[in-house]
Amino acid sequence: MGRTTDPGGDEAVLSLSFDGRITDAGDGAQTLLGYRPEDLFGRPVEEVIPEPGGLLTGPGHDLGAAIGDGSSRFELSCRCADGSVFPALVTVWHSMEEHGLTITAAIRRLSTEDKLAGAINLVGALVRSSHDAIMAADRDGMITIWNPAAERLYGYTAAEMLGRPRSVLFPPDGLELEEERFRRTIAGSHVEMFSATRRHKDGHLLTVAATISPIADAQGHIIGAAGFSRDIGETNRAQSMFRGLLNALPIGIIGIGEDGLIRFVNPETERLFGYGAEEVLGLPVERLIPRAPEQDQSLQGVRKDGSRFPAEVSLSSIDVGSETLISATVVDTTERNAAEGERIRLQQELNAALRLESVGQLAGGVAHHFNNLLAIIDSHAGFVAEELSNPITGSSVREALTDIAQIRKTVDRASEYARQLLAFGRREVARPVRHDISRTVADVYALLSHSLGDDITITTNAHQDLPSVVVDPGQLEQTLVNLALNARDAMPHGGRLSITAEPCTRSAPGTRAARYVKIRVTDTGTGMPPEVLERAFEPFFTTKDPAVVSGMGLAVAHGMVTAAGGEINISSEPGRGTTVVIMLPAEDVPEPRRGTDDPAPGSVESDDGRRTILVVDDEADLREVVRRMLGKSGYDVIVAADGPEALDRARTHTGRIDLLITDIMMPEMSGTQLAEQLREFRDNVPVLFMSGYAAPVLAEKGTLDPDTVLLQKPFRKAELITAVENMLSVSV
Repeated sequence: MGRTTDPGGDEAVLSLSFDGRITDAGDGAQTLLGYRPEDLFGRPVEEVIPEPGGLLTGPGHDLGAAIGDGSSRFELSCRCADGSVFPALVTVWHSMEEHGLTITAAIRRLSTEDKLAGAINLVGALVRSSHDAIMAADRDGMITIWNPAAERLYGYTAAEMLGRPRSVLFPPDGLELEEERFRRTIAGSHVEMFSATRRHKDGHLLTVAATISPIADAQGHIIGAAGFSRDIGETNRAQSMFRGLLNALPIGIIGIGEDGLIRFVNPETERLFGYGAEEVLGLPVERLIPRAPEQDQSLQGVRKDGSRFPAEVSLSSIDVGSETLISATVVDTTERNAAEGERIRLQQELNAALRLESVGQLAGGVAHHFNNLLAIIDSHAGFVAEELSNPITGSSVREALTDIAQIRKTVDRASEYARQLLAFGRREVARPVRHDISRTVADVYALLSHSLGDDITITTNAHQDLPSVVVDPGQLEQTLVNLALNARDAMPHGGRLSITAEPCTRSAPGTRAARYVKIRVTDTGTGMPPEVLERAFEPFFTTKDPAVVSGMGLAVAHGMVTAAGGEINISSEPGRGTTVVIMLPAEDVPEPRRGTDDPAPGSVESDDGRRTILVVDDEADLREVVRRMLGKSGYDVIVAADGPEALDRARTHTGRIDLLITDIMMPEMSGTQLAEQLREFRDNVPVLFMSGYAAPVLAEKGTLDPDTVLLQKPFRKAELITAVENMLSVSV
């Protein structure tokens, strides 16, 4: 039931509406607040109580949620009509009556006794809510206060302990020391903090961190002592376990302070460095692990005897309250490094063995194919000799010419085979240019659309915005043709072949994305089992008749792609066809100088109709062949077997030297070195290099130096003369 009248002039009673406005005021409002009751009607309660706090919003008595009878008490500031403010004790009643919710607030000036009672209540609340066990005893040692935390810690309820002696908590062997501490405290000693053993109600012992301090009355007389205690047994056990783990770890642990000095070490650290713990505590950590020079990131540990060992160090921080320690774990990596070195050595031996096996397989395949070709050449050469040793007739001449044609055809086969071997070994002379792959895709489609068979459908699709790639167009076309022929053989009953090209980007973490062109060749053929797939790029490995194919197709494709800085991968499953993906990087490089097969403008003109050419090759028979070819074409020829001889001939020759034709790989002096030295005294002499193995002038990825013009062996007379005419026409 709400109050509507004042009990006296020292209290003002206000009635409030649901929205917090004053609906009625007692006579005490004028005495206490300076307001006439009628002046307060309709005003918000905040004009009297500036911060109503829980009066309007506190839990359990919210104006919008107060259901049923109840009251709450608050210490708030109240404001008088003249604007002065005083501390007040505000009691609020709220009840639900027939006409609705009734709220009444009684305001009374807060007295000294009220403040004291509030403080006592606060202290009581603190004692009750403390997580530490709190007990108080009078001067005779009888317990007068026992909080809930003490009940939980010691197992006794407050009813069991109030009025009992403190000594019930002490084991016999600790009783004398505890009593001595108590006597010192009630005699006026300062607060004592200590670790003690106490006895639980069930008899087991506890290890506690305890504090005891005197209690004085208002006049300063000591009337008893207060004790605070907390169980530290679990903490001690955890610390003991932690120390046990540190001591058992097979790695060194060093605790380092913020000043860089060593705070603690574990036994493994003592074993690693040869120091006792007492010898290193307080020393700089650099005594054990010196800083590595800037150019060397490897760390070393220094033992007591001065010897060193390779160390792996990991750091982490530990917050210990008063400061942050750095924990350094130290591992001696001597054995690990030795094991890693042994692993690398064994891997190198395995790689060498695999290379030898691969070389053996390669040598066997080369010997097999070249022996066949040599047998064909030798046989037809024998036929020619037989035919020319007998009386020459028209029939014998025709047979001899037929045999000679077969010899040249076989030489062409050997030359193509050598080119494939060089491509596989990334030693073929590649002629890379900036190339639009869509042109190659179109050319391959035109070549294959009517040659794969009516039962095979071929489709191509090249993205219209393909970036250029740096590649030998001829090698790329041959690679795609070889892949298409492999696909045809895998589809004996027909199927679909698709060749697509599209741009893409790839990047590794921390690097810029690189542009690539992705070429995908997909068929619907029989596919490959895993054991065949893993050997697909091996030279001479084939599942077909070795008498029909060489087994070099995919190996050559691999060599071409890797020479261009790209990647080639195969995915296949039996019955699901095969997909070959080629990734070629898109990049810009200068166009190389025109090759020997490029058309040359104009024709050779000379004053006397003859030019002088210096021919250098360490192979006598080939040197003679070149001399005869050039001589029959109207050139004067000077021949030399090597670089020094060629320089001597050039110095003693009194006329012009219009062209140098030189092999690249020669003893004593390479062809490039010869050209450099010749130009020191024969200015601007053009040079035509010839080689079947052009490694000295190949840059990375198997590309030819842009300033080099090269005639690849073997060559025929027409190719030689065309190359010579091109060189001489450019030099005019």
